[in-house]
Amino acid sequence: MHILRTEKDTLATQDIIDYIESYEKEYVPYYERLYNYYLGKNPKILDKKVPDPNNPDNRTPVSYARKIITTFTGYAYRPHYITYKSENEAFLAELQDYTFNENNEHIKTSQHGRNTGIYGVSYELLYIDNAKLRTGSEVRFAVIDPRELVLLYDYALEPVKKAAIRFYHISDELWKVIVYYNDKIEYYDAKRDKWRTDIQLTFTGSESNFFGEIPVVAYYLGPDMQGIIEPVIPLIDDYDLLVSDSMNEFDRFSHAYLRLVGMSLSDQSKSASPGVFKQALALIKQRRAFEQLKDKDDVSFLTKDIPTAYIDFMTKLVRDQIHIQSHVPDLGSQAFSDGVSGVAIQRLMFDFENVVSSAEAEFDTGLLDRIRLITEVYKKTGRAQGSFDEITISHKRNAPLNLKEYADTALVMSQAGFSRYLQADIMPDDIIPNVEAELERQDEEREAAMPDIEDIPPVNDQDDDQVDEEADDGDN
Repeated sequence: MHILRTEKDTLATQDIIDYIESYEKEYVPYYERLYNYYLGKNPKILDKKVPDPNNPDNRTPVSYARKIITTFTGYAYRPHYITYKSENEAFLAELQDYTFNENNEHIKTSQHGRNTGIYGVSYELLYIDNAKLRTGSEVRFAVIDPRELVLLYDYALEPVKKAAIRFYHISDELWKVIVYYNDKIEYYDAKRDKWRTDIQLTFTGSESNFFGEIPVVAYYLGPDMQGIIEPVIPLIDDYDLLVSDSMNEFDRFSHAYLRLVGMSLSDQSKSASPGVFKQALALIKQRRAFEQLKDKDDVSFLTKDIPTAYIDFMTKLVRDQIHIQSHVPDLGSQAFSDGVSGVAIQRLMFDFENVVSSAEAEFDTGLLDRIRLITEVYKKTGRAQGSFDEITISHKRNAPLNLKEYADTALVMSQAGFSRYLQADIMPDDIIPNVEAELERQDEEREAAMPDIEDIPPVNDQDDDQVDEEADDGDN
């Protein structure tokens, strides 16, 4: 995929229609296909043609794309694992307490991470909620499905957003179309003709754009806008085929041919009667017994051996290749079993960490763009002042941990004389999310364990005087 461009500052009605039709033809089917794989509705296996209607036809889609995306999102974009810091505490508090908390920022940010893994792109629309103006939380932002938004850039070497077209269905025939410019927002109703070919746009109104620029934030997974699962879709298709054909083999085995030697299921004199063979076979199934057999091999079943070793080999090969080529490890594999050292885990996660580090650098561009748009609203409404470049974005990892190694390291640091702060700071954030709070708790527990001064027996002054006199006599 690639970004879409335009030279125009304002789009004519026909321009809007052309962009929507082109986007529906090229982009929407592409995104639909990726989303179906994420849902486990793998089209390649589900749409497979039936070669022989008399043979078993299992179609078992394995939702491997969902497993890959869940691992990617949970590792890099787990809610609350992206945090913000700034020396401008008033600005950060305004941003966090009013705008981010009111918008469930941690959830929506995680959804953007998931969408970049699926589609390679995720869009966010910012708008003003007039009902929230007095509460100080008027800036709202929402995750927009990339199948419903066209973002247009100019032709500069460093492209700048020129316009955005959002289109979504109200019913099968009626759409809403909203076009965003730097200075205004235009609204349209859209209908298709009875042949569902031509789009008819009806202008319904416009308003000024409070942000003063396109209020759309784009999160890209690299310049190619390629998601995590797209490169391994052929391997997922192979895996589906292996599983489905294996089930077909089991079905063929359960419907093995019955072999009769020197005998018949019906009386030869009645062989011409309709349904005799079927009735005899039903009776055998009911009784589960053959009668009057002359030889032990009179009845047998024609079957073929199922190549289980080959099936195991191929499924493991394809499964491993899915993880190798997607760079997303299988955290449920034996390699990540309990007791594996932290160094070994880091080595196993090295390739995945390279992908995630690159992805987070691109992702931060979108996060800072979001903060910059919010900051512009703060300036216009007289809120706490600050700049997006005063914000530091911190990423944590939801990685497998060997807690015993961390505890042993903290003990060694304590014996070596390192401060309590450093000992607590090396612990994973899941264990100690706030070092200062942990140290305060330790101090409180230490004070609680100390005996109350009132419980300490007083020193006898007479005994002290006697000790001093004995000391003086000794000196003499």
